[in-house]
Amino acid sequence: MAIHWLAPDIAECTRRGIAYFTSELEMTNGLPCKMYRITEKFGSLSDHMHDYLQIWYVSKGEFIHTLYGQKYRMVQGNIFVLPPYSVHRVEMIPGKELEVLGCEFMPAFINERLNETPTEAQLFDLSFIKSFVTTEDNVPFKITLTGSSDLAVKELLTEMLAEYGSRGPFFDILLKANLLKLLAIVNREYAEQGKHTSITVGSDQYREPILESVQYIHDHYDQPLWLENLCARTMMSRTNFCRRFKEVTGRTFSQYLANYRIRMAMRLLTEPELTVTDVCFKVGFNELPYFCRIFKKYTGTTPAYYKKNAFKTVD
Repeated sequence: MAIHWLAPDIAECTRRGIAYFTSELEMTNGLPCKMYRITEKFGSLSDHMHDYLQIWYVSKGEFIHTLYGQKYRMVQGNIFVLPPYSVHRVEMIPGKELEVLGCEFMPAFINERLNETPTEAQLFDLSFIKSFVTTEDNVPFKITLTGSSDLAVKELLTEMLAEYGSRGPFFDILLKANLLKLLAIVNREYAEQGKHTSITVGSDQYREPILESVQYIHDHYDQPLWLENLCARTMMSRTNFCRRFKEVTGRTFSQYLANYRIRMAMRLLTEPELTVTDVCFKVGFNELPYFCRIFKKYTGTTPAYYKKNAFKTVD
């Protein structure tokens, strides 16, 4: 079947205060794709929608994303892929830094004939976005990337930003190739994680203390952190805390802590004055062999190799 989205009543959306962005105005030079980087200085966005797909990947910091009235906390390593006409808003968190790598594109950028009845060959391209072409209540609100997938997505988007900015020969082909690879990685992660591995901002009685614990990890990852301490801070039993923590974050406490420390290590390893040993202790590990083993588990490579070949972004 062909891909078609039901366009909303624009006049009614305007009456309800929902802004509407179109590809005709947002995408220039005849290219149905747009790349950008934003920071916390970008500011918040009220309810809006657009007639194109949107990808946001959080490379630093965090913000609040509201999709169809439900709030979600987006943190480093999170990504979303929104289909056209999804009503959402963005809220910056005071005092929090943020860097988002963004990609917006029309379905035709993947395959110019996606609005027709596809042939068997064209179904290949359709498969890249079918997970995100869904009903309102089934839109994947957030996908958490880990290890090598996180690193690969960041590198792909960074390269796409560079190509989009320079617009050298065949840059559009390189953009499409990277976009297809990115979507393949995200689809794989989505299939593995399911739809319930996100930190949701809601009213559940356990959610707020767990979110406070997550923030405590972010603020003190470079220090010794023990499960018992967080249980005491939240006044929850060990069993209850572990169950609620995994419900909210999609990971166990030890998995979340290790993954966050590795993310911080990946950032520090790009600093030329820091050695692998320096980074090991700066992110809360106290044994170099253990750090190297965990780093390779999450990224697929050693800290030394990553430091030597780190793909650095240009601010």
